[in-house]
Amino acid sequence: MKITYLAHASFLIETKSGIKILTDPYDGSVGYTVFELSPDVVLTSHKHFDHGYTGSLKGDYVLVDKEGEFEVKGVKIKGIKTFHDKENGQKRGENIVFVIEDEFSIAHLGDLGHELAASELEKVGKVDILLIPVGGVYTIDAKEAFNVAKAINPRVIIPMHYKTEKLKFDLGKVEEFTKHFEDVEILQTSEIEINSLPEKQKVIVLKYKG
Repeated sequence: MKITYLAHASFLIETKSGIKILTDPYDGSVGYTVFELSPDVVLTSHKHFDHGYTGSLKGDYVLVDKEGEFEVKGVKIKGIKTFHDKENGQKRGENIVFVIEDEFSIAHLGDLGHELAASELEKVGKVDILLIPVGGVYTIDAKEAFNVAKAINPRVIIPMHYKTEKLKFDLGKVEEFTKHFEDVEILQTSEIEINSLPEKQKVIVLKYKG
C-alpha cells in the first residue's frame, strides 16, 4: 500500500491492486497546492472547503461521502457517522470516519471533533494504519488525538490537519501530538510504501507534497 500526503487532511492511497483513493481534497484558499488528479475513488468526510473540494479532479471517479458499507472497484469501504464538534454536530455538523479494507486496514478520521465512544470504536474495528487530525481548533486537539489513537491502537499513526508555514489559518503544531509517543519518525518525503507493519506502534510524520 502506497500513501502520499498531499496536504492538510488529503492523502492519495494506492491499494495493492492499483486502485487510487483520494481523501478530503481541499480548495486553493487553504494555502496548499491544488492538484489535478484522476483518482478511482474520492472520500470526503464533510462538505467544508478544506475537505470536500472536487472541482479540480478529473476522470470517472466514485464519490463516497456518507455512512454505510460500500464495495467500490473491489475495495471495501466503511463510513461511520461522527461529529465535527463536541455538541453532536450542533456547531459544525457531521463528520464521516472512513475505514478502507485492503492489504491493511486504514482509517481516515476526517475532521473528527470529539473522542470516540465505545459504540463508535466498535464500528471502526481493527485498524492497522490511522490517519488522524491533531491540530485542534476545528478538530480534536493533540491530547484528545493521543487518547483516540490509544483507543484505536493501530500499528502506524500518521498525523494530519496541523499548522504548517503554508496553511492560511491557525491550528496546533504536530509536535504537540508527537511528544506523547516514544517511537516517532519524521520523514522528508510525502510518500511512503507500507509492505509490512512494525512490531510496535509507530508515528510517522510525512512532509506534505503541496
